[in-house]
Amino acid sequence: MRDDAPEARLIERARAGDREAFERLMETHLERVWGLVWRVLRHREDTEDVVQEVFLTAWRSLPGFRGDASLATWLGRIAVTRALNHLDRGGEKVRRGSVSLSTEPDETAPSAGRVVELMDARPGTSPLKILEARDLGRRLSDCLARLPAAWRATLALRHGEHRSYEEIAASLGLALGTVRSRLARARLALKECVESGS
Repeated sequence: MRDDAPEARLIERARAGDREAFERLMETHLERVWGLVWRVLRHREDTEDVVQEVFLTAWRSLPGFRGDASLATWLGRIAVTRALNHLDRGGEKVRRGSVSLSTEPDETAPSAGRVVELMDARPGTSPLKILEARDLGRRLSDCLARLPAAWRATLALRHGEHRSYEEIAASLGLALGTVRSRLARARLALKECVESGS
């Protein structure tokens, strides 16, 4: 079991106004928060803006953090909420062909692209298989871009963050049934979109 005592001490110090302690907490959670916001927004500048908002909100709200959930879950909820709010304000700059559930904050390199690069490097790989993999990666990216942002957020938490249904419900402030329904509808929509090729 992981020792959360050092983090608990940092949280207490940060709650008391210790900026250095808060910066250490930010360093610990930055990669995860960045990846989560990235999976929802799919745009580097928007992600940078929202990640800054997330940590500013966390700094201001930390005195009220009761510890009912882990700091990671609490930050995840702020991150998803801020990302969805950003989209509601018209900040979505999703570009076709740039959407993936990858944790990599690189808007031009979806995870399917890395698979294709590996295939290209393997001797004996059929050119037809390479083309098929590229085509599937493009279709998946296009289909993910068409999903509602709330569905993308739920998929990102489940498949990108490997969160349980209960953790997703806590992060998004949703009922467990809503999480299951949202995931089922998102997966079905992706499957139908990819298979139809449209």
